[in-house]
Amino acid sequence: MSLNGREPLQVQTLHGAFDFQKQRLVLADGTQSDYLQQTNQQAVSAGLQEMGLYYVNRLSFHEVEGLVERVCGVRLACEQTLWNWAQRKVEILDARLVQQVRASEELPSPAVAEMLDLYDAAAEEVLVFTDAIGVKAQKPLRDKPGELPTKKEAKRHDTDVLLLEKPDGDFLYRMGSTDHAVSLVQVAQAGVRREWGQRETPLPVVALTDGARKIRSDLLALFGEKVTIILDGYHLHKRVYQHLSMSAHSKRERESWEHTLLGYLWHGQVAETLSFLGGLSPRNAEALAELVGYLQKHTCEIIDYERRSATGKSVGSGRMEKAVDQVIGMRQKKKGMSWSEQGSQTLAQLKIAELNGQWEQLFAA
Repeated sequence: MSLNGREPLQVQTLHGAFDFQKQRLVLADGTQSDYLQQTNQQAVSAGLQEMGLYYVNRLSFHEVEGLVERVCGVRLACEQTLWNWAQRKVEILDARLVQQVRASEELPSPAVAEMLDLYDAAAEEVLVFTDAIGVKAQKPLRDKPGELPTKKEAKRHDTDVLLLEKPDGDFLYRMGSTDHAVSLVQVAQAGVRREWGQRETPLPVVALTDGARKIRSDLLALFGEKVTIILDGYHLHKRVYQHLSMSAHSKRERESWEHTLLGYLWHGQVAETLSFLGGLSPRNAEALAELVGYLQKHTCEIIDYERRSATGKSVGSGRMEKAVDQVIGMRQKKKGMSWSEQGSQTLAQLKIAELNGQWEQLFAA
């Protein structure tokens, strides 16, 4: 290796920027390199990038641009630079997800327990929560006169997030890769195999969900038909309220019907609930029929919530509601905000790395 001249470069750090005489190197095989490349370093310090991206998931890009300047004393990162940093780090995270999925294919999948006693306080359970959260999509660009119309984008972008309980009782946050190379189900399956694959006895999985068709489909793909699913009590209450509000003739009537229905459902008495609904004279028969169909479809997932709650075990998906708020809601659902799908999922992937305790490792790479 020999030196072949010097090339000035500005290095940016948390302590400001300084000129660095980058040495160009000629390697033994005749190829050219430089000092930073050979030492696997960049012209921007890991500390500066870490600070910028840590706050990007808490403040707007514009606010973080000003924060970096205030801390460093010089304008080192514009909004576009921050976005470029985020994209590069998420490319690393996406590649790791693909590697994890491939590596897990050689690991055993745990058997899933068929029969669980949901009302035994001492019975072991491995909890799984999953939900989707949507953000407002950016408006599509208008087509110019004379150009062929372009496909209109969706009004919102949804991201599916899953929480998997680990052997230590903590939870692992999962989502698919932002480049769609691996899906949420594939990533979650890799997590199940890594965390629980060596288990000798069947895994007592209990999934609490809002009953959405996509979520149920993902759970069946992940755990098979044996998985035990509980319809979240909060979403059940919400659905009853919505349909009765459209069906009842007055607020007082709706409150009376709701009180009776929730009394039955809190004890898991679906048959009694359906019988009561069959005797009503609704203002909107279609809305009431939809509620009947909803309850019939989820009969197997409606439990005796009071009895299970008395054991101290979960009957709702409050943990999941908090999780999707941490991953996306608190940062991306503020007034006036709109997002591209890539932008929303990029920040979500960074936040999941932080919540999974992988943040420092990401910037040590």
